Amino acid sequence: MNKTILFLILTLLPLSLCAQEYQDVVYLKNGSVIKGFYNELYPGDSLRMNTLDGGKFICAWTDIARIAKEKRTMYLVSTQDEEEWENRTWRPQGFKGILEYGQAMNASNKGVIFNSMFVTLGYQFNRHVFIGAGAGLEQVRYEDNNIQLSFKHENIPIYGDLQFTILRKRISPVLDCRTGYTVNGFKGLYFNPSLGVDLGVSPRFGGYIAIGYFLQKYKEEGISKQMENISVHLGIHF
Repeated sequence: MNKTILFLILTLLPLSLCAQEYQDVVYLKNGSVIKGFYNELYPGDSLRMNTLDGGKFICAWTDIARIAKEKRTMYLVSTQDEEEWENRTWRPQGFKGILEYGQAMNASNKGVIFNSMFVTLGYQFNRHVFIGAGAGLEQVRYEDNNIQLSFKHENIPIYGDLQFTILRKRISPVLDCRTGYTVNGFKGLYFNPSLGVDLGVSPRFGGYIAIGYFLQKYKEEGISKQMENISVHLGIHF
């Protein structure tokens, strides 16, 4: 009897380990990758599966790009998942929108403060290059306690935007350059290059922070002048 049990253990154990060596991998059209073991599969309708972290996943058949069975190396699962998380699908090609809040302070006169909201729409050509256009609303406040002077007014800059994401990873340095014209308030050339960090939350959605140089040209009593400012931007993209 003992020999029979031992024989069954030695026979079935390798088969069990072999079965666990492979996993089902579902690739979605939005770039997501789901790993686990599907238990209900209805072609043309839906798929249900148990994920590797113990959760449950349900999706429509039309959202699936392809399904594969791949080898699962237990001690490398976390490393492979991390590599896919970092490198696979960040900033895919397509439409992209940016919403952000910014502040700027005049480099020579700290009494001049800009509080701004910006909306930028454009196209992500690949994981690195985005080109778009946008507009902003800037509230300019100037206060000088020495001469009891205070005023507020609004600028409306309209600009083109070129953005370059340096790395193909979830977290990457970003170079951004906006050039345009302010059509209200301080009318004149608007120029705002910046350097920041982009943090991806999902393939298309993320946030960023940037610090830049903000140049605003204008005319006062017929004389051309310019303001040089240091700007900080917080934003999200989708």
